[in-house]
Amino acid sequence: MAPIAPIPQNSRAGLITSVVVFVVLFVTATICAIYYGTQWQAEIVKSKEAMSALADTATPKDVALPEVQAISQDARKRGMTGIQVALEQRSAEAKIITGNPAEAVADITADTRATVDAVKSQLAAAKVPATVGEDNLLASLKTLATQIVTLNSAVAAEQAKVAAATADTAAAVKSREALLKEKDTAIAAAKQEAMDAGKGVSDREAANAAKIADIQKAADDAAKQQQQITTAAQNELTKVQAELKKALDSYSRLQRQLAQYRLDPTKGLLRPAGEITRSPGNNTVFINLGQGQELSLGLTFEVYDRRTGIPQLTQGNSPVPELAAGKASIEVIRIMPGTSECRIIRVATGMTIVEGDPIVNLVYNTHTKFNFCVYGEFDLANTGSPTAGDVDVIRRLVTQWGGGLMDHVSIDTDFLVLGKEPVVLPLPDNANDIDRERHDKAQKALDAFLEIEGQAIHLNIPTLNQNRFLYFVGYYDQAKR
Repeated sequence: MAPIAPIPQNSRAGLITSVVVFVVLFVTATICAIYYGTQWQAEIVKSKEAMSALADTATPKDVALPEVQAISQDARKRGMTGIQVALEQRSAEAKIITGNPAEAVADITADTRATVDAVKSQLAAAKVPATVGEDNLLASLKTLATQIVTLNSAVAAEQAKVAAATADTAAAVKSREALLKEKDTAIAAAKQEAMDAGKGVSDREAANAAKIADIQKAADDAAKQQQQITTAAQNELTKVQAELKKALDSYSRLQRQLAQYRLDPTKGLLRPAGEITRSPGNNTVFINLGQGQELSLGLTFEVYDRRTGIPQLTQGNSPVPELAAGKASIEVIRIMPGTSECRIIRVATGMTIVEGDPIVNLVYNTHTKFNFCVYGEFDLANTGSPTAGDVDVIRRLVTQWGGGLMDHVSIDTDFLVLGKEPVVLPLPDNANDIDRERHDKAQKALDAFLEIEGQAIHLNIPTLNQNRFLYFVGYYDQAKR
């Protein structure tokens, strides 16, 4: 075997130098990798903490909501954050309600309820015939306004009475003064006549004395009568003035109570019960209501488009809008935790149910129990002729879905559902007793119908006809079966 040639000294030194340089570079690279790896892990932790904090504020689903998108667009235009815009809007609402833009939401709610309680106590103490509701502040405002208008009319009427009584008093005083003047003139004339006749003529003196006495008595009687008239007029004036003061005091109290409210009465009254969360097909959809939320199988909802929103209710004597039909009607068939499966009853032509579409049932409400007055005759099949049992169907829907029933309209009524308006046909010239009895019965039914409708208008109670009610509870198509 040939001997291994020794490595030259210079080559060995170069190799050692290369190894040392390689080790130094390797150690440096390792230290850098460890340092930047540690920094990377720290940034990941910070990122996760930031994402966790953001999740407490909004979820991706929340960010996708149209209302949040609108706030984001407004924020970008104004160079602000979405939170800043939302806080600005909250401050604006707080200023509208309490006058203090910095007041907290909890304080606003507490102040509003305290104000309502104070108004109730003041109205009760003053025995003012006005009512403030528990939940419906808008209706309470309109009721107070109606009471103010009524008291204003009463004040005007009492002022007219005061003016008339004052005029009567002035006329009575003037008449009395005229009679006294006439008396004085007659006495003076009689005295002058007596003096002219001479004191020596006793019979003429006696006649003149008798005449003077008669004139005096007549004048005294007239003056007494005028005094009685004046006293009666003064008493009536005092009474009218007291009634006027009472009416003015009630008017002033109602004005003060009305001034305490800052809510906008033109805002809508109807709110969605929930929304569509999923539309997988197979004639079914899912909603964001589930177990523990007072749902029942067979409960129906009307589905409205999330872009156009929910139509407004008819309130008081407002013009009747068109029917409140939504894009679809659904029925609950399975209730689960946090969600429920619903069968699609109807879908309008060209419409599609999508996620986020709001659902409405006027009766169903997990926060309060609405009171309904159902009155009249109904025709659920839309045949043109009312059916006796249809009114019981409407009432059953109200109680079945958690609403309250009232047999008359009062300040505690939340909604009035009216059936067909009775028709009164003119009596023929040759009408018999049966025709007159039928006509009188129809007239009484119409008078009662208009009376209860008028009461709802006076109390600003939303009024719905049969079809609008059925659409607002998603039962229009079900009712025809």
